[in-house]
Amino acid sequence: MTMKRFISLILTVFLCVSAVNATAAGNWQNQYPWAVTSVEYCMNNGIISGDEYGNLDLGGNLTRAQMARIFTDAFDLQAGNSTGFSDVKTTDWFYNYSVIIKNSMPKKESAFNGGEYVTREEFAATLVKSSGIQASESHTIYSFNDSSDIDEAYISLLETAVVNNYMYGDNGSLRPKDLLTRAEACCFLYRVICPDSMTSEVDTTPEMGTTPIMGSATVTVEQAQRWAQSKGAAQRFIDVAPYYWYYGEQSGIRPEVMYAQAGKETGYGKYGGAVLPEMNNWAGIKIKNPEGDRTEDHETFATPEDGVRAHFNHMSAYVGVDPIGEPHDRYYVVKSIAWAGTIRYVEELGGRWCPDVNYGNEILVMIDNMLTY
Repeated sequence: MTMKRFISLILTVFLCVSAVNATAAGNWQNQYPWAVTSVEYCMNNGIISGDEYGNLDLGGNLTRAQMARIFTDAFDLQAGNSTGFSDVKTTDWFYNYSVIIKNSMPKKESAFNGGEYVTREEFAATLVKSSGIQASESHTIYSFNDSSDIDEAYISLLETAVVNNYMYGDNGSLRPKDLLTRAEACCFLYRVICPDSMTSEVDTTPEMGTTPIMGSATVTVEQAQRWAQSKGAAQRFIDVAPYYWYYGEQSGIRPEVMYAQAGKETGYGKYGGAVLPEMNNWAGIKIKNPEGDRTEDHETFATPEDGVRAHFNHMSAYVGVDPIGEPHDRYYVVKSIAWAGTIRYVEELGGRWCPDVNYGNEILVMIDNMLTY
């Protein structure tokens, strides 16, 4: 299916308002900074437009009927042996679309409810199923603090949406039950149309990623240890610092980035969560197939140094360098993800290593503080 046909078909259902000077739509860039690239792409390609007042209504929602037409046309879906829904008449404009989308809807129900607004979880799950991508089993979804809110029928499909960068959370939450906004729909659609963009639901301006993960250390190990002491760190965290600088030399990954991350993940070596100190897990690394966020869902390493090496190996899957020695099982899970090996900047760790989009920026604050010691 050509892009031109895709755009022309969804234009009439996505934002059914008059096409005028959409760029005059107030200060929407300030209101939706995380969607600027996606919305501008949709505007420039005629997918959305403003009303006579220049209002894009990016906070508005999409109906299930509109979703059906978008996905039917985007992926050239066919009806197959599907039958209609009990509440859709043959005279309804979306009748054919409802019949076709039925095979791609994860939940099988007798009623379509075409006028109801779509939730984030339903849109993302239906998007994955419509696109034909194989459902993921990496269990990243359980790292979101609201994963228990996800409908069971959507779990593996949302896992795939997250792994393939169709969908992002914020502040550690995926918000599955929230109604999908038009701004979010722009982001979802843009990622499918332009899969190489790797655009996230965060600020997509050029300043987004500027701090490299790879490179020479800008902090000495002595500075790092003094910084750790100032934070009231556990002695084991202070003692492990030289291993970070050793493996930084071996891998080319900046040790201060890794050490700051270890401080964030372990409460400066004091832990206090599901991961226990004796597990020597400095980065909260999960096992291959975790079932949640329990102690047994996390890796255990034989020694503190083994834990540091595992931390660097885990990051090596993100940045695309060879691991040191035999890596742990979870390393191979990360390597199978679409964006594996593409992460270049500390800021990009937010939404990937951790669901919190501010995760990388918080590590940078820690590094800046480290430099003062």
